[in-house]
Amino acid sequence: MLLDIDPPIVNASGILSFLDIFQLLDRKGATIGGYVTKSISPGERLGNENPVVVECGAEEYPTLNSLALPSQTPEEWLEELKQTHLKRSKLIVSVNGVSPDGVSRIIKMVEPYADGFELNMSCPNLVPGEESVMAIVGRHPEAASRVVRSARRATGKPVIAKLSPDTRYVEIGQACLAAGADYLGCGNTMPGMFIDIHSRGPVLAGQSGGVSGPALKPVNLKMVYDIYAELRCPIVAYGGIMTWEDAVEYFLAGARVVGLGTFFAHRSTSDIVRDTAAIWKGIQDYLNGEPLESVVGAAHRKSSMEMTRSH
Repeated sequence: MLLDIDPPIVNASGILSFLDIFQLLDRKGATIGGYVTKSISPGERLGNENPVVVECGAEEYPTLNSLALPSQTPEEWLEELKQTHLKRSKLIVSVNGVSPDGVSRIIKMVEPYADGFELNMSCPNLVPGEESVMAIVGRHPEAASRVVRSARRATGKPVIAKLSPDTRYVEIGQACLAAGADYLGCGNTMPGMFIDIHSRGPVLAGQSGGVSGPALKPVNLKMVYDIYAELRCPIVAYGGIMTWEDAVEYFLAGARVVGLGTFFAHRSTSDIVRDTAAIWKGIQDYLNGEPLESVVGAAHRKSSMEMTRSH
């Protein structure tokens, strides 16, 4: 089952974190077809103390974050979701995929208020000293498939398995699809670090963090290309999408939906309404009347034709 996300643009989980913001942008007419919540954990998580975000220069440089998945309790999320009503867009609930039982419990609790679910099995951020169960789940096909299978049993709604670009993502993705995932999310941030030369120590409270922004795009674009080449499955693509051209590259690589993250930084509500509309208009102008499906994975068809001619 697939989500009817129109236009095929969503936010990355953890960006535009509050449900009130989703409703505001929905009312204002932002060109966003689906909103993805922050990841809901089985219990409350405080995450890291500040500093948790660092920008490494101008817009074209990476942003690092080490939020470490702060979350209120599922029960508190439930009360907020009950009050969330989107008129134009789909609501996708992100679930911290640390355990099959936890995923199943959260999904069953909030399912009436969600149009679909994203299983976060790939966040690289930790509280110092924390052992990451997620790192085990997101790196081992058997563990990932157990989490997806638990989600699949808990809901008949679409499920996105969000993977990491620094794993055996084709193998893990194949296991997730076999377990019942409808989409693969490609992908999360990459681990990175920023050191202050004056204090002579890491800037982030979590020491390392997740690299996002334009620097992540070539990494995740290859991830989308590789997964589509092997699995030909529906893909939600994330990573450094700042322009309509970036989005089109991901569609050509094999994505059906694109997610914006760092794009939203330093933009007001009116900026977001204007600039998301500009991205979608750029995509539509590029399509020139063709359906989006005509360009999804087109880079593979061109590559195949060139290989054929070379022989």
